[in-house]
Amino acid sequence: MASQSFVIRSPCSSANIGPGFDVIGLALSMFLELHVTVDPPASSTENYPLNCKITYEGEGEDEISLDPEVNLITRVALYVLRCHDQRAFPKNTHVHVKNPIPLGRGLGSSGTAVVAGVMLGKEVGGLHHLTMERLFDFILMIERHPDNVGASLFGGFVGTYLKPLTPEDTARVEIPLSEVLPAPQGGVDTGDRPPEPPVGIGHHIKFPWAGEIKAVAIIPEFEVPTAKARQVLPAEYPRNDVVKFFFSFFFFWHDTVDHCEFNLVSGECTA
Repeated sequence: MASQSFVIRSPCSSANIGPGFDVIGLALSMFLELHVTVDPPASSTENYPLNCKITYEGEGEDEISLDPEVNLITRVALYVLRCHDQRAFPKNTHVHVKNPIPLGRGLGSSGTAVVAGVMLGKEVGGLHHLTMERLFDFILMIERHPDNVGASLFGGFVGTYLKPLTPEDTARVEIPLSEVLPAPQGGVDTGDRPPEPPVGIGHHIKFPWAGEIKAVAIIPEFEVPTAKARQVLPAEYPRNDVVKFFFSFFFFWHDTVDHCEFNLVSGECTA
């Protein structure tokens, strides 16, 4: 394998927009960057776990693990690789992470990392047959809420949908689970090939966005993990609240999708 270097940029996002709880996300112009070099013939004699050296700068610098078996980005990449019978990174892989995105502050930092990790696995593994739609399947096996990751993967203003997964689809410990759950789990190397995601478990459409509308993010000084934030939500909702929700969604849909041309093949909605 020849030496190569490349950069992966994954945008942060805002989600749960308007009536679009868990389904609508917006990509923002702040990017997680992976600066990757793969140099198999390198003369260095250093041995790194799973052939991967991680360096990191930016938000969370003192708390992010540099162990490729623990770091979310590389755990996700390894899941993609192992689904294609590649047990580790190519020799002398170096991933330098530049992260300006605050962690646990509502900008989809874990989703951004999952998207970057899937793209990393595709590139270092030479898995160029994986389409964006297929990558979305892999992403949704890891982070089960499609709104943030859909925006980070496809860009722009995106509506997403995740088909329910069966217990058999999700039970295997080889599947890494992101911080959207109570704690990072899975990603265990059992020596077996991990289960590939079912085909087409996620779908998306792109809504038009007026260039005159700008986003301003107000970042709190404290972290709120997604799992804890969701604990304040009630298990059941009154009928009146549900009716108001669907009423709001109807007008949102009317003002966006009904006023654009939707392409069933590409999933794009253009004015």
